[in-house]
Amino acid sequence: MAETPARARTRSELWRDFAPTERREVATVVVSTLQSQSTSALLLLLLSVLALDLTGTAASAPLVVAAGALPPLLLVRWVRLVNRWMDHRWVMMLSDLGAFTVTLVLYLLLRGDDIEAWHIYLGMFLFSSFGAFYLPAMRGWVADQTSGIEQLTWLNAMLAVASQASVVVGWALGGVLVSTIGITASLAICALSYVFGIVLQFIVFVLINRAPFRRAGKPSAPSPGGGSGVAGAAGSPARAGFDVWRDVFSFRRLGLFTAALLLMELTHILAFSMFVPLLTDGAPDRSWIAGTANACFALAAMLSGLLVSGGTIGRWARSRVPQIVLVGFCVQAVFGLGAGYAVLAIVLYTIVGLLSGGDAALQSEVQDRWRPVGSAQAFAVFGAVLGPAQLVGSLLVAFLLLHLPVTGVYVGTVLTLGLGSGLMLLLARRRAPAPSPETREPLP
Repeated sequence: MAETPARARTRSELWRDFAPTERREVATVVVSTLQSQSTSALLLLLLSVLALDLTGTAASAPLVVAAGALPPLLLVRWVRLVNRWMDHRWVMMLSDLGAFTVTLVLYLLLRGDDIEAWHIYLGMFLFSSFGAFYLPAMRGWVADQTSGIEQLTWLNAMLAVASQASVVVGWALGGVLVSTIGITASLAICALSYVFGIVLQFIVFVLINRAPFRRAGKPSAPSPGGGSGVAGAAGSPARAGFDVWRDVFSFRRLGLFTAALLLMELTHILAFSMFVPLLTDGAPDRSWIAGTANACFALAAMLSGLLVSGGTIGRWARSRVPQIVLVGFCVQAVFGLGAGYAVLAIVLYTIVGLLSGGDAALQSEVQDRWRPVGSAQAFAVFGAVLGPAQLVGSLLVAFLLLHLPVTGVYVGTVLTLGLGSGLMLLLARRRAPAPSPETREPLP
């Protein structure tokens, strides 16, 4: 007789699974994610508009993205080493400190009217260098707090909600700020925002929860297979070398799932690099259009994240992730075709936001399968591959924008890579069937 699936736990039940100390850290990371991501979104908007203003060509916006592509590859060895021996919470704090320093320098250059285009690209390179340490640390911290795909999806969905809320702040507010107080004052706000996030994390992580500077304890053995299991092989000597690369990218192991996530992330990065020139035509006084469209997307994405975070709807979404991803990218392609009509573009991008819960579910599924090799280690090597792919893609997009309309390049990118992401996940699931996460016994 077939085993009866376990009842889907509600969002409040999943929240109660965390210990009081863990809840305090979860709340802190969610708030700091809101702060950090909103500042990053605002900074990306500022640098894109500034690059467009200085160079006068739409190709400069993808070049800003390209400038931040190489650090994850160049620093992968150091990222893995740091996240293996240093507590993830300290890595996040120090990464934000580096981002603050870069923002402050850019503000001082712009205030002194000494900034040039190469300053923007170099600043983005350094900003991405610190970000290369932050993401693996944050994802490693997420894996350490969760057990099972339900709890992992819940926490990833909450972080996605915070990230999308940050888009509302970073883009909607950013569009208004650029059009009113100017880029220089907006950069000063970015710097102050990072100060707030660093102080908050230091108070909660260090002063209250006494986070050690060095990672404590020995990791547990990885669970068999590619599904859920207790994470912790991140620091294992056996996993310190090529084994992580092999497991994450091997076609016969987890490579198809990794490829699906890689294509999805690359589609978002490249499409977003064209977002500002697509909606503004390089005019700073039209930045409110891009800000409004992205804010509406983010509000819808927050609702989508809440829906997929648990309960019956969350289970339904997890079982249909490839289909949701495919439909989302189809609507995004239609958005590109209608970008010339402000109201239509905003409506379509809002629908894309409603379907974006599939992105969080896809990331959770792949991250769940990465548990045996350690989430921080897997995200480090994933970033090392995503970086060069982002660099090549951004340079290709910049070249195409010199010869083709931005609408055609945008739609072509979304249809090629975005739909490929959903199809790759369908193939990965078919080749590697696994028991439904809902039938697994929750860990105590």
